[in-house]
Amino acid sequence: MKRLRLLEKSLKRIYLKLESAFNRRLGHEYIPLDLGAFNIETSSACNLKCRFCAYEKKETPRVSMANEMFAKTVEQALELGFNEFHLTPTTGDVFMDKHVFEKFAYLDAHPKVKAYHFFTNLTVLNPAQIEQLTRLKKLSRITVSIYGHDEVTFIDIAKSSSKVFQRLLANLRALLALKPQWPFAVSLGFRSTFDVPAEPVDDLMHLLREFRAAGVSIHASHGIYNNWGGYITQDDVAGLNIKILDGSKTPKLGPCVKLFDGFQVMATGVVNGCSCRDVDATLQIGHIDQAPLKNILSGHNPLYQQIITEQEAGKFRPACEGCDYYRSIYHQPKVFRKKNIPVQTRLQFFRRFNDK
Repeated sequence: MKRLRLLEKSLKRIYLKLESAFNRRLGHEYIPLDLGAFNIETSSACNLKCRFCAYEKKETPRVSMANEMFAKTVEQALELGFNEFHLTPTTGDVFMDKHVFEKFAYLDAHPKVKAYHFFTNLTVLNPAQIEQLTRLKKLSRITVSIYGHDEVTFIDIAKSSSKVFQRLLANLRALLALKPQWPFAVSLGFRSTFDVPAEPVDDLMHLLREFRAAGVSIHASHGIYNNWGGYITQDDVAGLNIKILDGSKTPKLGPCVKLFDGFQVMATGVVNGCSCRDVDATLQIGHIDQAPLKNILSGHNPLYQQIITEQEAGKFRPACEGCDYYRSIYHQPKVFRKKNIPVQTRLQFFRRFNDK
């Protein structure tokens, strides 16, 4: 199974390279017309130190965004036409921000905000706070990230403790018990080693079976992890039956689509070109306290244009060179064809914001 999954990824890389080159030659670009939710990092701190994650290696500050900066960012994003917000940190957990419920209240009360959502490891909260989540009006989705398939693998992967694992179990039980009151969707991201047993052998896997029986979507992906733009190597997960992919093998041809639909205002106020794997903000294109978003996300912003020009010429900064989350603007995903998803070019993207 392990070899088959790796072979599948290898064949996919070959296809992507050929398809992107063909579309580039024809001048076809596939940036989604609907850019989705605007990314705001409310906190860059985490309570876990997962061995597959770049959190311990990053050099950017571990801070929470001030409420005033958060409100300014929301207002400016709304002016650009966004009405949904994604609050998941690049590395960290949304609930490390002690004022995050105040930020939720701000979004709930704003007449122009449609919805917001986030990922969490669910180990910072307590059951009372989980109940508080069910009273939020515009929280549309929560994704719970679960690492390990039992107490031993959780502690080993997350470099955590039995106490935190037991808190995870308690919070999962509290969340499931409140299902009749959920005003939001819940999904679970279940990631462990290649050694996950076929049948539950631990309280955690029994709980996951209960969630699945309750109709909750569980995305299970075990054993294969990305390298966080080159930050993580196989040595970092030594002793775990985990494979770290070499992101430098991902074919890169032209600008990454993340530069157009994945930018993020970080907890420090830095506006970064990627919310995905650039943990040290090497793709920063401005700062929310130094210029408005309409000027930062602009075709006239030299910092932004420089990154796009570099990638068009095949020059990728280290965080991008080693990244396996890259997707070329010249690649048309299968789902785009299947669902006839509307797309735009770079020129249309910048005209759209300039009009604002």
